[in-house]
Amino acid sequence: EQKPKRTPSSTLAKSTVSYASDVVKREFIWEVQGLSWLEQQLTQEGRECTNSELFEVDRTDECSTYMLAFSPRGGSLQHEMDDQFEMFVDDLCGTLALIRCADNYGTNLCYRFFVRDASGEFQPLGDTTRVAVPARGESFCFVGGPDLETESKGLFGLSFDALLGSEWVTDDAICFKVCIEEAVMMQHPDSSSQIRVGKTDVVYEHKPPSVEVPPSTLQADLLSLLIEGRHSDVSIEAVYGEAAPATFSAHTNILSQRSDVFAAAFSHEMRESATRTLTVTDVPPPALKALLHFLYTDDFDEVQKVLREEGSSEASSSSGGASSSGASGAAEQSIAQ
Repeated sequence: EQKPKRTPSSTLAKSTVSYASDVVKREFIWEVQGLSWLEQQLTQEGRECTNSELFEVDRTDECSTYMLAFSPRGGSLQHEMDDQFEMFVDDLCGTLALIRCADNYGTNLCYRFFVRDASGEFQPLGDTTRVAVPARGESFCFVGGPDLETESKGLFGLSFDALLGSEWVTDDAICFKVCIEEAVMMQHPDSSSQIRVGKTDVVYEHKPPSVEVPPSTLQADLLSLLIEGRHSDVSIEAVYGEAAPATFSAHTNILSQRSDVFAAAFSHEMRESATRTLTVTDVPPPALKALLHFLYTDDFDEVQKVLREEGSSEASSSSGGASSSGASGAAEQSIAQ
């Protein structure tokens, strides 16, 4: 048995897989005022850190919600404000932290902290961090910060007392910014499935059946209409001095389209229009013939060819197309008169 042969109408030309098509970017700014009073006020609140309001990154995922926490002495980040943002180890300590809402689905994050200086410009605090947060069996918060895993705490290595007198505090306030890029996982892996997050795009190359296109014969066909006089509806008569008159069978549609002079002659109610004969009296027949050949072919070589064949004295005495062009122009001028 012979294997069937495939005859596709198209073939795969390019395949692209993108791992950034679902990445969402967000910036969030948080200012803490009355910084010199913060430590005492937190003591009254019974906690070691303050926190920002909640902000969203990817609005398609309700768990893509974050807050910032700031502990002046690098203490506990348990802020006691929202249970969904406290599901992490109790002894986690740091000065500044980004906390994501508790979730058991995975996510991919890229984030960086900034602090505003005395000039009002935000300067980076630490390096950009890129992390893959894995899916879990139970909900848990992601927490990231510049000094969470270091023994020494403090912004830019400064103690809280040194920070208060630094360029980072203006009018007893400090301002933070965090830039976040996130690609949330909308699927949860289990024992029977795998996650595929790349977005594939393909481009097909269509191959239509091969058709051989013959060369154009339009120019030759139009010239044949003039030479043979087929389906003509007007006669162009050349009467010039003692030269033998010559009559050419032409077509008003073609001449009107190709020449404003002919169009005007055919549109006026004159003897030529009534008899369908247009008489040219001050241009030699070869020059008129050359003009007609040019109008039908749009090829100046035809002008020179006609004048050579007719033995034109003007064409034979010139080295280029100047006299040929003059003869054609004179023909149109005569028609206009």
